[in-house]
Amino acid sequence: MIYLATSINESPVITQPATAAIEDVRGKAVKFDSNGTVVLAGAGETPLGIGIMTNGDEGAIAAGEHVDIQYKSIGLVCAGAAFAKGANLSVDANGNFVTATTGDNATTVVAKALEAATAAGAFVPAILKF
Repeated sequence: MIYLATSINESPVITQPATAAIEDVRGKAVKFDSNGTVVLAGAGETPLGIGIMTNGDEGAIAAGEHVDIQYKSIGLVCAGAAFAKGANLSVDANGNFVTATTGDNATTVVAKALEAATAAGAFVPAILKF
């Protein structure tokens, strides 16, 4: 994919503390828990945003450490499984992005894939819809 410009705006990023340690938050869907701190979003949930690629050492976040979160525009999402370019995406139980096809995932489309993901763990650009 070739980015021509950011002619409308830059992707907004906020920072919020994590509830507990997160092994790798990069490209994962995150949300606020009942205490207002950050946790990974679960299956069928609508996230607050995604952890950006520059978070922590290899994406690791300690409990109480701040997570940098992109909450709109186009961002890199972490695939939970292979999916096609143009696929509607939802969140799995681990905060990864998967094809929105069944159960809660079919009704909670939170992104559209701009490239195909060949396997779980791939980072793919997607249009964020939350």
